[in-house]
Parts: sequence; structure tokens; C-alpha cells
Amino acid sequence: MESKAGTLSLGRKFGYGLGDFGLNLHWQGMGLFLTFFQTEIMGISPVWAGVTFFVAALWDGITDPIMGLIADRTRGRWGSHRPYLLFGAVPLAASLALAFTAPGFTGPAAVMYGLATHMLLRTTYTVVAIPYSSLSARMTSNADERTSLTGWRMQFAFLGGAVVSWMMPVLAKQFADLDGAQGYAVAASIIGAVSAVAFVLCFLIVREQPVAASRMARDEGFWDDLKGFLALVRRGGPTVQLYLCILISQIMVPLQARNYLYFFKYGIGDMSRADQAMALFGAINVLCVPLWVWLIRRTEKLTGFMVGGTLFAIGSLGFAVMPEWSYWGGFIPLAVACAGHTAYAVCIWAMLPDTVDWSEWRFRRRDEGKIFGLAAFLQKAALGLSGLLMAAVFHGFDVTKGQGEASETGLRVVMGVIPLAGILAAMFIMRNYRLDLRRHAGIVERLGRR
Repeated sequence: MESKAGTLSLGRKFGYGLGDFGLNLHWQGMGLFLTFFQTEIMGISPVWAGVTFFVAALWDGITDPIMGLIADRTRGRWGSHRPYLLFGAVPLAASLALAFTAPGFTGPAAVMYGLATHMLLRTTYTVVAIPYSSLSARMTSNADERTSLTGWRMQFAFLGGAVVSWMMPVLAKQFADLDGAQGYAVAASIIGAVSAVAFVLCFLIVREQPVAASRMARDEGFWDDLKGFLALVRRGGPTVQLYLCILISQIMVPLQARNYLYFFKYGIGDMSRADQAMALFGAINVLCVPLWVWLIRRTEKLTGFMVGGTLFAIGSLGFAVMPEWSYWGGFIPLAVACAGHTAYAVCIWAMLPDTVDWSEWRFRRRDEGKIFGLAAFLQKAALGLSGLLMAAVFHGFDVTKGQGEASETGLRVVMGVIPLAGILAAMFIMRNYRLDLRRHAGIVERLGRR
């Protein structure tokens, strides 16, 4: 339950975290393995695999904000956002299995199948993810509790990433003898079933904090509501700062994670150590979350973001200039970057719910679903853009042609140079972020008096 001060019980936080555990089984499964699956198993060229990611990301530009509007306008005894956790669980699990199924198509047919299943996966993911993310603004208005809630969410998110980074290759190998590539389909089906259980448990445990009818989404028409929200975005403020930060950073950060497998295969030429390293990266993320939550609850969310960004920059630079192309020469700087990226994830998703209150105070609109929907679109669009960047670099340096100087240079660019440039740009944008704990507490107090 939640107290008058907005304090959430450990049970509520645990239940909320389960939702992001389920989501990251899909998100990290897609980010870490789908490009590799399409290029190495389905036989799609890296360029076309990058194109499919980009087109699917553009599709999110339509579905994410619309899902935010739908969630904001939903009314029912289960709330505005919780029902989608229940009803979207099974379709999302099924779409993951389809995305990792190789039906034997070749050429353009393989590309079209890869694109269609990728778009379906992203659509069903949106149906669950946007309402789920919006719950952090609806469960409590206490900024400190939102930080704690985000910490639980990130802990489970990185745990989900660690689990899928281990489960997917292990299960794919275990069932590969069924029909070669179809081992991935079986693995994805099992992972999807686990995620569905997590979503149902999250639905049963979490609760939405009642919001006065006068503060709910307006009863104006659908498109008028959307246009009103977009007009709000054009006025700038801390919400837009976070949007720019999400866009830039999420282009760069996935370039590292998506290329871990390529680093082992075409960099050091030793895929046998990939499973171990992927699990270790996941463990680093899980262990670092409580440390970052501890830091930002004693300082400010912006402080945690800047410290984490510095670590990510150091790790990226270290990978770009490492003198020895070896397992440890790459693993150590990438581990440092992982620790820094954890802070970025915790801080961004702890900051975003606060902008819902700022927006309501400033513009008299409560748009948590739309705010989180646009943030999710930018996150996914950035993932698609990073796919195009990766495809361009891979094509220019012939990364997948085998080991050699060109492959090493290409991997240094996508896993070191570009991520470094991105995080520095994001830190520059966030340098004058003004929505600190004191100001947010004052805004919540004023909203309570309206």
C-alpha cells in the first residue's frame, strides 16, 4: 500500500520491477540477438538488417504516442494503465517467437519476413511497455520514492537483460538439433512464456494512485488531445531536455551492446567466451543499480547522470584506443562503460515521471501516457538509427568478412568512438537541467492545492 507521504511498500516495488524484467527479456533479446540472428541465421546482409531496424523504429513513431493517448484516455476499475499488462502479455510472447523463427526464406522474402515480424514484435511491445512505464508517475508523486521505484525497475530490467543474454544462446544451442536455426524459435518461445508470467504478476501486485477527475486526461477529441500535447513539447523545458538526451544516448549505447557478439567473433575470434562475457556484463549492471540509487538519493539525479556519463565515456574511449586486441583488452573498458550506462538508465527513468508533474503545473495538462509514449518512441527510433550507423560502418570496413585490421577498426568505431561522442553530447545538453528535488517538491505541493 501507499502512505499519505507517498511511500510505497516493498511488495509494490517488487511487483513493479517484475514488469520491467519481462519487458527486458524482449527488449534486450531484440537488441542483443535479433541483428545477429537475421544476418548469421537467416542470411540477411548487415545493410538490410540495419534497414529493417530503421523501418521498424519509424513504425514506433506512429504506435508509441498513440498508445500513450489510448492509455491516458482509458477508464476502468483496474485503472488506466494496468489492464494492458494483462491483455498484452500473450501476444507479446508470441511475436517474440515469430521474430526468431527462420522459415527458410531467402533474398527479398527473408528481408520482408524479418521486417514484418520485427514490426509485429515492436507493436505488441508498445502495447505493454508504454502503459507500464507510465505507471511510475501514477503509483506515487513522491520524487524520492520514484527514485527508489526506478531503482527496483532497473534492477529487474538489468536482471532480465542478464537472464536473456544467458538463456537465448544456451537454449538455442540446446534445441539446435531439432532443425538447425529453429533452436532460436524454441528459445524465444520459452523466454516469451517467462515474460508473460512476469506481466501477470505485475498486474496483480501494483496499484494506480487515484487521480482527481479534474486532473485526468481531457475529454477532448483524440486528435485535439494529441495536437495539444505536441504543442506542449514544442515549448521546451526539462521534458525536451530528457527527450534529446534519450535520443542521442540511445543511438550510441546500443551500438556497444549490439556488437558484443561481433567483437568476439570478428574481433578476437573466440566465440567460446561470449556467453561468459555477456553474463558478466549483465551481472555488472544488476550489481551497480543499488549503488547508483544510493548516490542519487543522497545528491541529485543529475549528479548520478553526470558521474555515470563520465564512466561510460572513459570506458568507450578505452575500447577505442586499447593497445592490445584481446579478450581482457576489450572486456575491461566495456565493463566500465556498462557500469556508467547503468547510471544513465536509472537517472533518466527516475527523472521522466517528475516532468509529468512539471508539465501539469506549467501547462495544466496531465499527460503521463503521452510523455512516456514519446520517450519510448525516441528510444526505439534511436535503436533503429543505431542500426543504420552500424550497417554503414560494417559495410565500409567489411567487419563481417573475417578478422583483420579493417574489422578491428570498424568495431572500434561503433563500440568506442561513436558511443563516446554520443554520451558527451548528452551530458552537454543536461548540464543546466533545473528540475531538482526541491523544485519538484514545490510543484507537487502546488498541484495538491489546485
